[in-house]
Amino acid sequence: MRKITRFIRLQLVLVLLAIFMLSGAVHAGLLCRSDPVVILSNGVTLDIGATISTLPWQVKEVHYDLHIPQGVFMILAIHTPAWLTSQETFSVFSDQAPDQYQVTTVVNTSTGGASVVADTTLVSALNVNLGRFTVSGLERTPLSLWFHN
Repeated sequence: MRKITRFIRLQLVLVLLAIFMLSGAVHAGLLCRSDPVVILSNGVTLDIGATISTLPWQVKEVHYDLHIPQGVFMILAIHTPAWLTSQETFSVFSDQAPDQYQVTTVVNTSTGGASVVADTTLVSALNVNLGRFTVSGLERTPLSLWFHN
């Protein structure tokens, strides 16, 4: 009799845990976030990211094309904690005029049809926030932001 009671309690706990986890995912709107930071040789920091309407394990790749001023290069890309680095990829092009930047974000998921909000915050070498820029669209669509400091 005790074994049956323990077994029923264990099943009840597992069912309640599953309900709690699913309700949390639904309540959160099934959103995940890519949020890398890129440090450039001219001292500018690009805090770039994408909010995606899917679960993290359904994200195949978030690719960022960074168009930065000529003569400037990427020193370091700090990937989103707890994400596999292969999910966040970068291409860097030093092809812009001084103080001009463009970030293009493309998201691919295993589910298809996810909505995406891409954003970039530009921070100067003196740690001054020079603006936050956003654009929204669907996955597999290049979402571009242009700005200058």
